[in-house]
Amino acid sequence: MTMAMDFFESQERAKRNAGVLVALFVVGVVATVASVHLLLSFTIGRGNPMDPRMLLLAGGSVGAIVLVGTLVKQVQMSHGGRAVAEALGGRMIDPGSRDPSERKILNIVEEMAIASGMPVPPVYVMDDDAINAFAAGNSPKDAVIGVTAGCIRELDRDELQGVVAHEFSHVFHQDMRLNMRLVAWLGGIFAISMVGRLILRSMRGVRSSRDKNNGAAVAAMLGIGLFLIGIVGYFFGRIIQSAVSRQREYLADASAVQYTRNPEGIAGALERIGRSAAGSRVSAPAAAEFSHFFFADGVAALFSTHPPLEERIRRIRGLRPPADAGVPAAIGTATGGDVPARTAPVAAGAAALAAPPPSVGTWAPPAPRPVGATVDASRVRAARAEIGSLDATRIEAARSLVGSIDPRMLAAAHEPFDARAAVVRLLLSADLGERLRQLAIVRANDRGLAEAAAGLAGCTVRPADRLPILELCAPSIAMLAPAQYAAFRVSLAQLMAADGELDRVEWMVRVVLRQAVEGRGAAPVPNGPRPTVDDAALVASVLAWSGASDAAAARRAWSDVRSADPGLPADPVPAARCTLDALDAALRALSQAGPAFKRRVVDACVAAVAADRRTTVEEAELLRAICASIGVPMPLIAAAVPA
Repeated sequence: MTMAMDFFESQERAKRNAGVLVALFVVGVVATVASVHLLLSFTIGRGNPMDPRMLLLAGGSVGAIVLVGTLVKQVQMSHGGRAVAEALGGRMIDPGSRDPSERKILNIVEEMAIASGMPVPPVYVMDDDAINAFAAGNSPKDAVIGVTAGCIRELDRDELQGVVAHEFSHVFHQDMRLNMRLVAWLGGIFAISMVGRLILRSMRGVRSSRDKNNGAAVAAMLGIGLFLIGIVGYFFGRIIQSAVSRQREYLADASAVQYTRNPEGIAGALERIGRSAAGSRVSAPAAAEFSHFFFADGVAALFSTHPPLEERIRRIRGLRPPADAGVPAAIGTATGGDVPARTAPVAAGAAALAAPPPSVGTWAPPAPRPVGATVDASRVRAARAEIGSLDATRIEAARSLVGSIDPRMLAAAHEPFDARAAVVRLLLSADLGERLRQLAIVRANDRGLAEAAAGLAGCTVRPADRLPILELCAPSIAMLAPAQYAAFRVSLAQLMAADGELDRVEWMVRVVLRQAVEGRGAAPVPNGPRPTVDDAALVASVLAWSGASDAAAARRAWSDVRSADPGLPADPVPAARCTLDALDAALRALSQAGPAFKRRVVDACVAAVAADRRTTVEEAELLRAICASIGVPMPLIAAAVPA
């Protein structure tokens, strides 16, 4: 079967496709200007198409209308996938829902997100009997998954998993970002038609008179002409939209089979659409505008955005699921008890969620400690090879991992207020005296939060549980009102600052909440800090120091880093410069980097973590959090039993 392309290659492909669409968009605008120029020449220009004034008027007016129309749509799309879901009449499913059908789709999405290293996206449901679904957003951090009520009701778990896997492929390959841009650009061209319609509507109140007959006739011709030009432009835009979308659907189908190793799941879903009386046609008024987002044709149209169901089923049935990758499903089975949350520090400093935190100290290498749960380096490299993809073994392992989390922590993660307590629980020390002191700090700001966290203090939290619990908590915490979240931030900041240093778990809490909660729906910063080799070197150095017991071990790790990327400096960044705010600044810059540069960073980080051939669960968590912070979904890493 055709294998899904490398994550970074898919990012480059998306950039190239965007460039082609920009070129086609420019051609469309030029053609529209030419059409409007001819219209103006024969209405108000006395039939002289060579009049430069008409050309300037056409170019200026069309440019302004298209620019305003595109910007209006871009502002709407900048809110991320939720803008599409809400436009389609979707309702966000409460992460804590106990409804069996809603719980079914939530569990599938959570498992796939944790397995792939992607932030857990909100799930929206549309009250529609049709069987359909979509993924929308500008990036994984603001992505949403949408499904119709008919999709949840009519499909079994395997079929629903195939549909969701198809939508995750669109997220990984940046298809959804391209879809968002298409909506904005088509909106700009269609704005020409809207102006023509406004001109025609404005004439309804104009009374006829001999003096006004000529002006009314010209206005009518102008309005009708603009309306038709806009419609034609939008029509050809739909042709482009259809051509682009149909090919991407084949790739997403093939990827879904690769992810789940179950061709019958997605093929069965397509067959149910063909047999269903409701089919896949969505009744929402905005369905036509977003038709290229859907799993199957969402509206009846002259140019379908999706291939025929029969052809998709035939191709899927002809695919062979890939052989087992050999990654064991023992993710999360590593024990070691309720390991203290305060492990080796990532960097010293007064910890706070509010940016920028003050830099107080320097890097402190981890103190010698008994070897806990570890991961063979080959599994870290296997996860690297599967970035931006899914694997049936990892999906099942994620399901097993979530199912093995202490039920009290799992229930808390799905409720907005209780999720705050679950996050605080992750930061509590195993030492009773220290834990009581921490709870007193939280109680000074929020008594209810402290009591809820104390109630979870007896929950077992294994090292491999911490990042998945954080990922499950993030969507729930995102539902808090801004004032509630701000108060929670204050409590967390004071708790983290209490001991004057930020450890790995505290840093992961900060990164996950910033990316999945504070960053959700935020527009990208076009003029943010530019990434440099120094930024990459600092991040890789943090990981080299993190896994080293002394300076000599860090230098040995750096030798492997340099083998992965000879363009990095000869020596790691000194420990004294590996401060929290330096790391945060480097990651903010790297999040703006292109796919090729991000590939270098990830490869250097993997080399640093795998240098000593054994990787602790804490190091694996840190690696995945760093990758998430720059927009790279590192899959779940299998954990072996303690050495």
